[in-house]
Amino acid sequence: MAPSVDQPRDAQTSASTSQLTAFVSFPSPYTQTLLISALVAVLPSVSITLVKPDEADPPALQWADYDLLSFDAPHAIPSRYLISSYVYRKALIRKHELHLTLSAYLAKASHRGQTSVLSEATPQGWVVDLQFADELDELLLDDLYELAEGLRANEEGDAAKRWYILKPGFADRAQGIRLFSTEDELRAIFESFEPPSDDEDEDDDEDSAVEKAADGTASDTASTLARQANDLDISDDEDEGTGVMTSHLRHFIIQEYLPDPILFDLSETASSPASAGHKFHLRAYVLVTGGYTVHLARTMLALFSGSPFSPPVATADDELDLRPHLTNTCLQTDTYGAPMMQEDLVRLFWDLEGSTGLSHTAGGYVPRGMVDRAWLDETFACVGNVCGEAVRAGAECGSFGLQLMPNAFEIFGVDLVLSFPPTASAAKSLPVPRISLLEFNASPDFHQSGSALRPQLAEMFRGVVRLSIAPFFRLETRGEGGDGDAAGDAGAEVAPMQVGEERWGWRLVAQGEVRGSWA
Repeated sequence: MAPSVDQPRDAQTSASTSQLTAFVSFPSPYTQTLLISALVAVLPSVSITLVKPDEADPPALQWADYDLLSFDAPHAIPSRYLISSYVYRKALIRKHELHLTLSAYLAKASHRGQTSVLSEATPQGWVVDLQFADELDELLLDDLYELAEGLRANEEGDAAKRWYILKPGFADRAQGIRLFSTEDELRAIFESFEPPSDDEDEDDDEDSAVEKAADGTASDTASTLARQANDLDISDDEDEGTGVMTSHLRHFIIQEYLPDPILFDLSETASSPASAGHKFHLRAYVLVTGGYTVHLARTMLALFSGSPFSPPVATADDELDLRPHLTNTCLQTDTYGAPMMQEDLVRLFWDLEGSTGLSHTAGGYVPRGMVDRAWLDETFACVGNVCGEAVRAGAECGSFGLQLMPNAFEIFGVDLVLSFPPTASAAKSLPVPRISLLEFNASPDFHQSGSALRPQLAEMFRGVVRLSIAPFFRLETRGEGGDGDAAGDAGAEVAPMQVGEERWGWRLVAQGEVRGSWA
């Protein structure tokens, strides 16, 4: 009988009571303590070290940041060691690589006469590979010809403009994201990313020297340079600003800016009806194990923008306010520019029940229906289908960009946007949304959930131990007290999960088999 995808090939046939040795290390104390608590709560016997191990002799389990993992021993003896990350997964976590992977998968599906949920979930897009802004003209005549036609239509027609969003393939935390609707706006964006020329550097040096001589203090010069850096939106702190340099990134993805997003009023109460809608995206936690199963966590978040949504509008100075459109928690401020606490903008997906979904029209915000439990359940199921098929696309078409090893697991933070389908009409309950896949994030920021959602994350990580770690080592686990957890019985066999089934806070949404190994 072929080995289960959840177990090592030479795993023991019965549950073991032996002690597991584990290395656990993440930069965030929030995440670190949750992982350690999950291991101790689920496994009867575990020895944990926080010190980076010897490369040649690591513990059996490494649950740590990617840069701290030891790969040599797991590569040499895959049945003995388990690690918390796949070595190669850029086909999922790089925005431009993900687009290419999904496009190749959809082309194969079309050739086979098959339908895929990814056809609706993948925004129209183009991959851009350039180092300097002056390369754009040639691209618009060739690889970006369809985009150029759309931009010309925006300039010539009277119909509503179609907007597009530019994202650097390697950047994160919203760095380099821009909106545009014309060719001139796109060109201006890339020109703004250009590093200063040598002549500009010399002029800046001369200006700085004159200012220093005039002021007589180095501190005043430093202040001037700081102001210049701020004007250019350049910062040493990755958490601030959205400035980038084209020559440092090279790979970009351009996608249609999704119209008619579903909006919610963060201040809506029973006595205060919804009046101002905020855009949001879903943060789904997806667990991929071995080669391979895909689980979706019940702990799914809604991450909101701090500013009320309004459609993008071109301005005379090309200074488009991105705050209503970007939902990254690290960037959020309120309407007046004051920083907002992340916990104010992060909601549990299931807590949206009873909220009023809004859309934005020329006349303002329009109620489109109420969230009920059926809508939440159906949306959650659709998210699972999209995430599961995206991993399948990576396994089939990711080439060397995704190599699913039998002795690895990884939690991805998957971002998705919900919008109204074109045929939706006003009703008591919201229509099933159009779900668009934005990106897979490695090492997601769990801390953004805040203290209020910490219990849900604790349950989620305990589920990871039961689904990915205990089965690999064939370890006994503690029961959860009256919840029917068969794994809590000493040596009890747990029946394999079926797609659509839920256990321990996770739903199995896809499974498959990758032949060969990662060697």
